[in-house]
Amino acid sequence: MKKLVSLVIFCLMFGGLTAQNSAVNKAAQFREDGELMKAKEQIDLATAHEKTMDKPKTWYTKGEVYEAIAFSDDAAYADMQEEAFNEAVAAFTKAKTMDEGGSYDGLSAVKIDNMWGTMINNGADAYNQEDFEKAVYYFEKSATLKPEDTTAYYYAGIAAQQGENYDAALENYYKLIDLDYHNEDIYSSVIYLERSQNNDNDKALEVIEQAREQFPDNQALMKEEINLLIITEQTDKAKATLERAIEAEPDNANLYYNLAYISEQTGDDEEAVANYKKALEADPEYFDATFNLAVNHYNKAAEILKEANEMDLRTYQKEGKAIEEKAKVEFTNALPYLEKAHEIKPDDRVVMETMQTVYVQLQMNDKAEAVNAKIEALGPE
Repeated sequence: MKKLVSLVIFCLMFGGLTAQNSAVNKAAQFREDGELMKAKEQIDLATAHEKTMDKPKTWYTKGEVYEAIAFSDDAAYADMQEEAFNEAVAAFTKAKTMDEGGSYDGLSAVKIDNMWGTMINNGADAYNQEDFEKAVYYFEKSATLKPEDTTAYYYAGIAAQQGENYDAALENYYKLIDLDYHNEDIYSSVIYLERSQNNDNDKALEVIEQAREQFPDNQALMKEEINLLIITEQTDKAKATLERAIEAEPDNANLYYNLAYISEQTGDDEEAVANYKKALEADPEYFDATFNLAVNHYNKAAEILKEANEMDLRTYQKEGKAIEEKAKVEFTNALPYLEKAHEIKPDDRVVMETMQTVYVQLQMNDKAEAVNAKIEALGPE
């Protein structure tokens, strides 16, 4: 009787195992027949039962069932497709882990590749239709399938930026950088978004420093770093960076212009003027350098006249004329730069108004009237 009882127990155990294996097989068959809810019911039983929950086939089959739900065109499954997609990914991943190097590892890898490709293609279709929100959704879903692959993050970042979802764009771009994906355009986008959208110059500067480590010869990044150092008032560091940049690119007018600007900020007028002139030697049509030289001389003249205006009558009678002559020298120095700036930008109102003032100060009344006529022709400001 003891042997008979043992045999009965063995049969019951075998029958239970067969029943659960049958649940896996039934799930697979229901999926083939398109009866996905029945397939789901059976595979959920199998993944919860102690006899089958540790088998890679069970989890591979669950992945297949939930994949079919996730990608079904039947509206009846619409509300559960998001969760089904996540469950399918988790199931295939578990099957791979449980059968490393085995058949279910390989089969699950193929399934994951196929799902990834489908999501990438769906994202591309949405992007081409300018549905950027949906494109980001598909690309980010594809990233869950291959979290170490950079493709999905790259596309998601671009789609998010196009759709003006700047937080999502930055999130995906930073994931790329974390994955050691170093691309000049991606760094430029991150820097732009941190500056223009987040108004975070310190963070932008931090990213530039990372980018410069990867691309030390990139002149655009170097110039952007210089601009941010100036903006964040790190002038000594900016000056040293500019001087290194000029060694690498001695004919770059913008570098001399920025160095002149730094010199102005630190009160070194002589060096500022010298570097503005070097900028013009490199590019004679450089408007900003031309106009800033004019303004430099104009401001000196204005300061001199202010000194004369603050004199009492007796002092003015003694020294005023000489002071005014000194101011005229600076106005005279400013004039050719103003005229050149006007030549470069003939409709610039500020240039014309400044030039008119200089003509008046130098008693060149005909020219002052001619400039005034041009200003009036521009109409109201």
